Amino acid sequence: MVHLAEETKHFKMQRFAMNTINSLFGWSLALGVLMIPVLCQDEESVITVCQEEDNDLRVDCLLEPRQSYHTDYEFSMSKGQKEIIINTNISGIMPEPKFRHNTFVTELEPYGFRLTIMSFTVTENTTFICKVTKTQKTLFVELDSIEPCSAISVFLLGYPWLNILVPLCISQLWEAF
Repeated sequence: MVHLAEETKHFKMQRFAMNTINSLFGWSLALGVLMIPVLCQDEESVITVCQEEDNDLRVDCLLEPRQSYHTDYEFSMSKGQKEIIINTNISGIMPEPKFRHNTFVTELEPYGFRLTIMSFTVTENTTFICKVTKTQKTLFVELDSIEPCSAISVFLLGYPWLNILVPLCISQLWEAF
C-alpha cells in the first residue's frame, strides 16, 4: 500500500512537470509569434511606420548615434521630388509650418528616436526619412499599407529582457491556480 502511494505521488509529480513544461512551451510559442516584428529587425526595419489607435502616425528610427558626436536627429518625408522636414533638433533647420505644433519626438532606449505626428494619416505613397548624427535611413510606405501599432511588440522592443520573464511569470500564476 505504501509502495502504491509513492507511485501515485511520483506519477502526479511527473504529470505536473509535463503540464508545466507544456504550458511554458505554449506561452513561449505565443510570445514568440507576438515578437516576430521585434525579433526580425533587419536593415529595413531600422525605421518603422505605424498608425496608432488615436490616429496619430508614429515613426520609429532605431539608428545608433555615432560616438563623440552631439546626437542630432531629423525626420522628413518625401512625396515625389519634394522633401518636407517634419521635426528636427538641428539648429538653423525649420520644420514645415503645418508640422511645427502637431509633432513631438521622444528618445528611445537604448538608442533611437520616435516621431509622433498627431492626427495624421498618409494620403499617398510616401518615403519617410530619418537622419541621426550623419546617418540616414529611408522607408517607402505605400498608401493603405500602414500597419496598426502593436503595443506588445513596441513594449517588448523597449525591454527585450522581459522576453525571458513573461513565460516564467505566467507559469508561476498557472501553478498558483
